[in-house]
Parts: sequence; structure tokens; C-alpha cells
Amino acid sequence: MQLTRPQLIIVGVAGFIIVFFTLVFLGFIPGLRDDIALPRVELNVWGVGDELKVWQEVGSKFEALHSNVQVKYTKLDVTNYEKQLVNALAAGTGPDVFMFHNTWLLKHSDKVIPVTEEKLPLATFRNFFPTIAEQDFVRNSKIYALPISIDTLALIYNRDIFDNKKIAVAPTTWDELKNTVVKVRELDSRGAITKSALAIGGTSKSVNNAADILSLLFLQFKTDMVSPDKTRAAIANNQGIQAVNFYTQFAKPSSFYYTWTDSFKPSINSLTSKQTAMILGYASEIPDIKAKNPALNFGVAPAPQFDKNNAVNFPSYWGLAVSSKTTHTTDAWDFIILATTDAETARNYVTLTSKPPALRFLINEYLNSPTLGTFAAQALTAKSWPQADNSEIKKVFDTMIESVVSGKLTTENALLEAEVKVSALMVSI
Repeated sequence: MQLTRPQLIIVGVAGFIIVFFTLVFLGFIPGLRDDIALPRVELNVWGVGDELKVWQEVGSKFEALHSNVQVKYTKLDVTNYEKQLVNALAAGTGPDVFMFHNTWLLKHSDKVIPVTEEKLPLATFRNFFPTIAEQDFVRNSKIYALPISIDTLALIYNRDIFDNKKIAVAPTTWDELKNTVVKVRELDSRGAITKSALAIGGTSKSVNNAADILSLLFLQFKTDMVSPDKTRAAIANNQGIQAVNFYTQFAKPSSFYYTWTDSFKPSINSLTSKQTAMILGYASEIPDIKAKNPALNFGVAPAPQFDKNNAVNFPSYWGLAVSSKTTHTTDAWDFIILATTDAETARNYVTLTSKPPALRFLINEYLNSPTLGTFAAQALTAKSWPQADNSEIKKVFDTMIESVVSGKLTTENALLEAEVKVSALMVSI
């Protein structure tokens, strides 16, 4: 049977359509099959501290590489972030990717999925990030999170007070700092402090980073912190006694270096109101300092050391982790790897947030930065210890500090009590 011209056209068009979609399905027409076959994905990212604009740029770059994925960032309040996150994950309404604190691995490793060796080998991770990132985010050679920034305690001081007291250079050792305390503090005729030299020696009621400063001293005194098998705390020893005595001496009226009391305003407020000359704080706290007193003439110096040739610094920072409840594991880890290891993306993050870098090559670039140089360098010598619950440990340390300063307990007994409480936390996880 001979087909008419219109019939030939219809058959030809139908044949073309069949061949076209066959080629698409088989992948011979690049890009089209992927766009048709891949389902739409909404990747939910939760974080703290960073505004939406910071992550919009990262999200847009990721979406350009993954046309089927839409990234949605949600900023939460750090005060109740952990509780909200845990509750949401338990209810199955949590994010795919979330900020993961560097102290959370013992407590929350069951809530995250490690990256595969094929996607990110441990050797590559070590080339990307300083040793502290492996201490905090790696267990049994599995990588559970990647850092977006590495922040450390540094000495933040009032330049005008230093100049008026004829102190030209910030102290770099604890011995130098003690001498600075004597020169800077001001006492009345009864020996009461009218102006403090340094916010140290008190509980977190008045010293914003009390538990972290004490942890810094524990580590600088080479305290073990936990037993070799990591089943119990190990702070009630000679090194621990030295660390606690050193910390609390600054809050004891009988001490030659008395310079602080829990009756003072919180340390950041004391610094910005010029009630104290120095605090030990993080880069992430500098925006708050500037907001409270834009005219404050302050400088940043490295955290004091006992041995400058073997520096030990203490970190507090966030990484990104993939929820164990997500159904988009591959996309989630691809997003984290882009956000943390891509040179342009990581550089933009530092610029937009004014937070210290985490990547080794960026740390090298920022070593001479007037604002972030100190923090960048300290990331390379930062050390931490495995905390079962950082919030509860803060309470334990506060009780210990208060007991020693008030004379309620000897340092040894206060440490023994604290060691039992921290060990109980470790057993409970």
C-alpha cells in the first residue's frame, strides 16, 4: 500500500520522536537524560551564626553544578540549636546537612553519616586541614564532618590601657602575663579590685569562656584528660592540680595576682566597658565586642604559653555533617565537600564571615592578616580532648572552680569530684 504525502510526514515525525527519545534514554544526547531522569532534590542545611547571604552564594554554585538540587539554608539561634536539632532529627523533620560542633563526636556520632573513602580519602583530608580537625572529626579512620572554620582562644586587650600603663607589647607567656596583671590592675585601699587586668579565675557566670580557658591550661600542663582507653576522665593528677591552681589564683584575694571576681560583669562586657584590660576570647566574639563598643581600641595577640617552642592552643569551631536520616547522602556530602574544600568558596566564606580559615593553604595566606593572622596560626597548634557533653562539662568545671576559689574544697578533692562526674558522662553515651 502506497502512503500519501501527509501519511509519510506523520510516520516520519513519529519515527523521529521515537529515535530521539531512545537516544535520550540511552544517554547519547548528553545532559538531557540526566535532567529528565534525576528527581528534584531539596537539600536542607541548618546552621548558626552565619546569615543567609553567606550560604546563598555557596548554594548557587552547587545548584549550577547539580541542576536537580535546590539548597535551602536555615539559620538557628545558637542558644537552643543543639536541642532543636536533636528533637528535629528524632522526629524525622531535621536537615540533610547541619553544623556540627567540634566537641560533638562522642555525643552525636550516631546522628551523622561518615563520608566514604572513595569520595574523600583520609590522606586527602589531612592535606586539606590541620591536625585538630582529625582529632575532632575522625574516629577509626572515618571522617564524620569537615570544618568550615577553625577558631581558637586568643588574648584580646585594650591598647589604650596598655599604653597608659606603659606596656608596649602584649604578653606572650604566662609569666609575662602575671607581671602585666600586677602593672595593670587597680585596687582600692582595702585591696578590692576596682579595675581588672584579665578576666580569668572565675566561673562562666563572669568569664565567658571559663571552661575553655581551663581546658587550655589543662592541656598546656600536659594533663591526660581521659584514660588511654577513653572510658573515663583522668584530670585528678598532679598536672590537673597545677592547672586548676594556676587558673583560680587570679580570683583569690589572698593571691599576689588577684585580679578577678565573679561579681564583675561578663568578661566581654567588662572589656567593652573598660572594667578589664584583657580577655581570652575567640574571633567569633569580635563582632560582639565591636557592636558593644565601636570605639574600643583593642588588639589581638596569641594565647599565652608556658613554652612558646611547643605551643598549645584551644579551639571551638563548627564543621558540616550529613544527617543519618537524610535520603540524599551523596548530594549532601558533595555539598559539604564543595563548601569546605573548594578554594574560591572557602576564600569567600572567610571574607563574608570574618572567621578564621580552616584549609591549610588559606591558613598560610592569612598568617600575616592583622585581624585573623593570630587565629590562623593558632589553628596549626590547637589541641582538644574528647568531651562527652560539652554543656555538662561546663557545669562540672564551674562547680569545681567555685569550690576551689571559695575554699569549700581543696583543689585535689574538687578535681576528684569533677573526675567522677565527667567519667559518668562518658559512661552514659
